[in-house]
Amino acid sequence: MARPSAASMLPGVLAAFAWITSLFAGVYCKFVSFTSTGGNTAEPVTLYFGIWYYQGWSVVQNSVQGTVILESCYNYPDGTNFDAQWRSAKAFSTMALIIGGVVTFWALLAGCLYPSSGAYKAGGLAYLVCCLFQGLSLLLLSSNACHDNNVLAAVEGTEGVNAAFPESCSMAAGGSCAIAGTVLWFTAALAALWVKPPVRSPITVETQDVTYTKTTGADWTAVVSEQVVKGEPVPVGEMGKEEQAV
Repeated sequence: MARPSAASMLPGVLAAFAWITSLFAGVYCKFVSFTSTGGNTAEPVTLYFGIWYYQGWSVVQNSVQGTVILESCYNYPDGTNFDAQWRSAKAFSTMALIIGGVVTFWALLAGCLYPSSGAYKAGGLAYLVCCLFQGLSLLLLSSNACHDNNVLAAVEGTEGVNAAFPESCSMAAGGSCAIAGTVLWFTAALAALWVKPPVRSPITVETQDVTYTKTTGADWTAVVSEQVVKGEPVPVGEMGKEEQAV
């Protein structure tokens, strides 16, 4: 059985990288950020928000290390104002991960499944859909998460917090991953539409010509001799055609 070529596996590999970056963009709590521009803090404070989670801190008491402040991602509290753009970013990022994950898993198994050229092109169209959906997750940049964030307003209104934050956000690591995922989905789509899928090696049958020769001795004893000449291996389909021709 022939091994699939590197070119035929390229769409699946590119799609795998696209899915990983899209996953990071979707579930990480650092899609956008707000950095304080004033206040009584020694250094600027940066707050991060993602599509599904936001960055928070928890204080843990440890008998060895004492008080430890841990940074982690939290679900948005009840009452968070999710506008249409924010809800759309959630939906599109989720659909990109689901559709892209299924098609990518199928593409990575192409060396075992041997899909047709039409199926490979259909996978390329699915990658284009993922590219569109991942790009639409950037709607978060025009949503309440970026321009009217009530979670940020609650932080600014907390007693003892003296920090001023800008009215609009900046793109953080998650947003950069969303852009990278969009580009990678598009590249995977082009690769799937361009390259040929892996091809299974043909199943062959060995042919041979057998010649029987009968000779009669002086005592009228018949002797049959057999001569076998091996031929070239013939694919199973081709062998059937030869039999029909005969």
